[in-house]
Amino acid sequence: MERHVPGTELLFDSAAQHDNAAGLQFIQKDGANIFLVPQPSLTDPNDPLSWSPAKKWAAYLNGVFYAFMGSVTGPIMAAGMIVLSETFNTTLQKLTYANGAALICQGVGNIFWMPLALKIGRRPVYLYSNILMGVACVWLGLTSTTTYTPFIIGRAFLGLVEAPIESIVPTTITDIFFLHDRGEKVSLYGFGVLGGNELGPLFSALIIQHLGMNWAFYIVAMFIGLSVILMFFFMPETKFTGPRPDPHALHQGQDSGEKADDECVERVGDATPDNIESASAAPAKHSYLRTLKPWGKSDPNISFRKAFLRPFVLLTFPTVVWASLVYGFSLSWNVILGATVAQLFAPQYGFDAQAQGLVFLSPFVGSLVGSWLCGSLSDTVANHFTKKNDGIREPEMRLPVCILASVLTFLGALVSSLTYHYNTHYMGPIVGYGILTAGAQVGVSLSMSYALDCHRELSVELMVTIASLKSAIAWIWTWVINDWIDTNGMLVVFMVIASVNVVVHMSTFAFYLKGKAIRMWIADTNMLARAGLV
Repeated sequence: MERHVPGTELLFDSAAQHDNAAGLQFIQKDGANIFLVPQPSLTDPNDPLSWSPAKKWAAYLNGVFYAFMGSVTGPIMAAGMIVLSETFNTTLQKLTYANGAALICQGVGNIFWMPLALKIGRRPVYLYSNILMGVACVWLGLTSTTTYTPFIIGRAFLGLVEAPIESIVPTTITDIFFLHDRGEKVSLYGFGVLGGNELGPLFSALIIQHLGMNWAFYIVAMFIGLSVILMFFFMPETKFTGPRPDPHALHQGQDSGEKADDECVERVGDATPDNIESASAAPAKHSYLRTLKPWGKSDPNISFRKAFLRPFVLLTFPTVVWASLVYGFSLSWNVILGATVAQLFAPQYGFDAQAQGLVFLSPFVGSLVGSWLCGSLSDTVANHFTKKNDGIREPEMRLPVCILASVLTFLGALVSSLTYHYNTHYMGPIVGYGILTAGAQVGVSLSMSYALDCHRELSVELMVTIASLKSAIAWIWTWVINDWIDTNGMLVVFMVIASVNVVVHMSTFAFYLKGKAIRMWIADTNMLARAGLV
């Protein structure tokens, strides 16, 4: 029997029936059979993979809205940096440390929140994190008109409680969606994160200009409250602990049919009692009232200690390290833009707080373009290569799209820094920001999609590692970026950072060529088992 490599999946049926496709559930689309990965339960109506599309999208969009609002709180200070520096009587660089405090605490917070998501479920983490995020915004609103110390403590607290925004939503995507349609979902989520980073300064600038910095935080707290209400009623638990068919242990038999996700799902062959759950023990469907519980049942099969330690072991996985670097350097651009827009556009172009906020319209449009490129295009590219590969999907089939991330990121940095350096019309650097952000969006979405495709069974721990390393990378920029620009100018700083991005992106070639061998090495070494964390 052919050895199964983690991440390698049978996705499309070829003209000649695959011998190892017997018993697999699939849907028919555009004249091809698309096998469902993972395979939904045949007997449990509570399996999130079998939910209706409306229920799936309600849960998913609640998660995206939660991540969007959490992302808004990060750069909300961008248009108010000068106002806050005057209020606290401090420098812009020292004020940027408040952003750094939120970032590094966000990375640390993930290490504690996500084991809880494994142990007690996703819903309690979403709800309690969201509530505390609203509390943190009220705290920041109160302290933004007082002194620096309680404000930076509030930013650190915000980072701790909003930490799951960059780790739990990708996990939810793998909980409720099949492999063949995850790309666009990850891309839309990535757009929610970057879109929040860009629209946050835009909306907060209008508020700061007319109501003051404190009301920017208060109004965000109100929207977070709305998110909590929507989440309570329309976001059930997505963690599933019941048995599912093992697609790598099914045997050939007679054709039959099943239903999942409101699509016509068929099964090739009859599954045997050895590879599916017993139909005699089919549980009853949960009532709507039962799904509203704001707490989860502790999973006795999950060790909190092991769940806490696994993300550290994942640092030995080359696939995870690569995804973390691409994700971290891509998302860092939003931190850099948010920390420097007041420093750059106020003195040279005379932009007030409102005008500084409007600068972020360009990155927002760039994120829209990047989301389309990485969502629709990466799925199209991956599906093309899958069909050429006799229906077998390899995670590396998404990676050619990374060329766009590299080109757009470098081009955007070049356009924005050159036009600013030579004091052209302000639209020069603003347009460059849009190109730059389109490339960053591609990098963010692609790195997440690749890592989740490689290690979907470790999606929770995986996103902890990626999000924590991202926070560490972005945190470094908050310590140096303002003073570095003062010393060397925007042109030098942006081109150095863009060049580092290109170097990181170039490593994609190694994974495209040797990714499967790397995944086989990861499976053979089995570091999690060696560390006793399986």
